[in-house]
Amino acid sequence: MIRSLIAGLLIVSSLSAVAQKQAPVTPVSLPVDSITKLITYEKVVEVKGLSADELYSRIYEWFKTYYKNPTEVIRENDSTKFKIVGKPRYRMSNPPDKDGTKTDGGTVQYTITVGAREGRFRYELTSFNWKQLSNYPCERWTDASAPGYIPIYNDYLIQLDKTANDVIKALIDAATHEKSVKDKDKW
Repeated sequence: MIRSLIAGLLIVSSLSAVAQKQAPVTPVSLPVDSITKLITYEKVVEVKGLSADELYSRIYEWFKTYYKNPTEVIRENDSTKFKIVGKPRYRMSNPPDKDGTKTDGGTVQYTITVGAREGRFRYELTSFNWKQLSNYPCERWTDASAPGYIPIYNDYLIQLDKTANDVIKALIDAATHEKSVKDKDKW
């Protein structure tokens, strides 16, 4: 009798454990460079009628206004080659718990390189790294079969993709649209 009770409890607990396991997660698909194998967002954007100097000025102004601390972000600023390299960071959050509270997921740093030429500019966002005690490339979040993989990594990939696309949209808007000059005397 006791053996049947124990066996029944073991079966129920094992079924409960199986039911609690989540279905395998397919990580979000992000653009990966075929040579470096790093997550990389890159594109050449045509902007007809603008000189490399004017495009560079717009891009530099964007860096100064988009990032809270541009002097910390900008690592290379070459006005003769019309190129800017930055290493910005952003904060991630963990998915909300059962009470709806989000917790800190850490910081991701990446490299953004923007270069201007006559009538076009090129951007590249790459080298996404989760700031840990040692180097932790975000590409490790994409391998669902790796030991130590946890489903929260998929949420981190979604946040990475959203952040990268927000940065790209803001950069393209700033570089392709002339900034309106407001008349300071009319208020």
